[in-house]
Amino acid sequence: MASNVSAIKQRIRSIRSTQKITQAMKLVSLSKLQRYRKDMVEFEPYYQAVSDVTERFLPFEEAENDLPKMYIMFMPDLGLCSAYTQGMMREIAHVLQEGDRVLSFGTQGYEQMKRKGIPIVNEMVSSERMHLTDVISDIETYMDDYAIVAIVPEYESLDLSFNYYRLKTKVGEAKDDVIYDPSFEETSNMLLRQSLNSLVRHSFLVSKVSEHTTRRIAMEKATDSAQEMIDSLQLQYNKARQEAITQEISEIVSGMEVL
Repeated sequence: MASNVSAIKQRIRSIRSTQKITQAMKLVSLSKLQRYRKDMVEFEPYYQAVSDVTERFLPFEEAENDLPKMYIMFMPDLGLCSAYTQGMMREIAHVLQEGDRVLSFGTQGYEQMKRKGIPIVNEMVSSERMHLTDVISDIETYMDDYAIVAIVPEYESLDLSFNYYRLKTKVGEAKDDVIYDPSFEETSNMLLRQSLNSLVRHSFLVSKVSEHTTRRIAMEKATDSAQEMIDSLQLQYNKARQEAITQEISEIVSGMEVL
């Protein structure tokens, strides 16, 4: 009986130790989530303004719908957010067609997607340590031959969904009712660069918010589950300890009766 009490007590200590880790990781994810969410909210008006101006003043061609797609993905560097990572891998495997390519930034899932034949064209890079200017430069080399599409995980209510943001790049003739200064070509090139810049930054920030939201939820559930296990084991411990005490009292009483 004593060994059973000791085993339960050891089990409780082990779970409490794990709970401290999950609680700490939850707080780290929450801190990063708040930082990325702040940046996302501050950047949103700029992203919307660039999108509106580009749509208003540039005459895009419908022919770009026939181009193969270059999908942009921002993946985590750490685990413990499988809903995000596995969901992104399922999504890209589902939408890929012949001729499409992928730029994946982040270490999680990179090797697994490679093994499954996903046509990733860039080297593995950390999504937390990379420079977005380098990402933008990488994408620019594909803009003439591919339709640029960002896959962005976003939380809608409590559900994680995967939305698509397409960058229009094929510009037609200048609009007759718009004056382009200094020229139509320079203005359109400037607006396209700004559109790419804003799309990449918007996609990155929203993806990071979703990543850390997913990890925070996972760590919160793990912490709560650990507490439930501790409460259950504590009841078992109290019961076993009470039985041990009762047995000891019975043995003492039996010994006194013999005397």
